[in-house]
Amino acid sequence: MTHTRKEQIGDCTLYLGDCLEVMPTLGKVDAVVTDPPYGINWKPRVNHQDQMWVDELNYEPRALLIGRYHIIWGGQYLANKLPIAAGWLTWCKRPAVGFFDDVRTYATTEVAWCDIGKTAFIIHVWDGGKRAGCADNRTFCHPSQKPVEVMEWCLRRIPSDAQIILDPFMGSGTTGVACAKLGRKFIGIEIDDGYFDIACKRIKEAYDQPDFFVAPPAPELVQAEMDVS
Repeated sequence: MTHTRKEQIGDCTLYLGDCLEVMPTLGKVDAVVTDPPYGINWKPRVNHQDQMWVDELNYEPRALLIGRYHIIWGGQYLANKLPIAAGWLTWCKRPAVGFFDDVRTYATTEVAWCDIGKTAFIIHVWDGGKRAGCADNRTFCHPSQKPVEVMEWCLRRIPSDAQIILDPFMGSGTTGVACAKLGRKFIGIEIDDGYFDIACKRIKEAYDQPDFFVAPPAPELVQAEMDVS
């Protein structure tokens, strides 16, 4: 058996199982948008320290290239195993002012390998409790959680004819939430049953709650994006 559970929520199909076993059974997908393990033995330092979560999985990243388009966060760690691409994406996630001090050494940016279009970057604050955007962003539910708006930005870069989006490392389901909000079909795979339950809950809530009920970000935390020629 390739998966132990399958849930259908709207246009989102969610599998509880090992993505390397499930992916060969899926057939056609149009795009892969994911934040996979990097294999760098990273452990949560602030939130989720009570969980045995270590980024230590080693695999062949080319196994993720099963669509026409691909966005893979943490691509800098995997670049030597992926094809050369010109469309790298950068997410700037710390405030422009009032952040740097002598104690904190958090990363200020994250980078994605992308085989779509030009290099681009987005600014969206994600500094501890200072999380810009929708209210859902302020639920701390996964060590490598990303803002819904950043994943929506990723999806908007994918041509509209790509309808089926796959996230093989679904985690808490942010890519699925973004797909639900933007009306795109989604397939998510997650191996941890706790995070799978969280993803199901968040995606269902995304369908139940239209965007016009979502509070806008505070003026000083508004996201921005820019293409870099």
